[in-house]
Amino acid sequence: MAISFGHDRPWGGVSQVEYRRMAKEARLQLAYRVHFAALGWADCQGHAAFDAGKLASLLSKDGKPLSEQSTNNAIARAKALSLVSPYSGAACLVLGSHMFQAGKGVPVPCRVRLDR
Repeated sequence: MAISFGHDRPWGGVSQVEYRRMAKEARLQLAYRVHFAALGWADCQGHAAFDAGKLASLLSKDGKPLSEQSTNNAIARAKALSLVSPYSGAACLVLGSHMFQAGKGVPVPCRVRLDR
């Protein structure tokens, strides 16, 4: 599949490994760490699926996973900043096709959207 963000809309690639590292960087703001996690674990459809508690663990502070409320608050802030889709939740962070596309790969099974 060819990557296209539209006519005359330039794009460049990113290292998902590097975005995974940045998602774990405790000194960064949580909303951006949520965005970095979405980019770092996104599949070919822009969905980043996480097992129960995994995102909270990735966003840990001082070695302690975030509470469910803190995780949800971080996702809400990321949504408010348009860093992830309004459809995002702790089980699946979603990036719109205007923001992320992959030329190949297999979708990761999603516990939230079973139709994928």
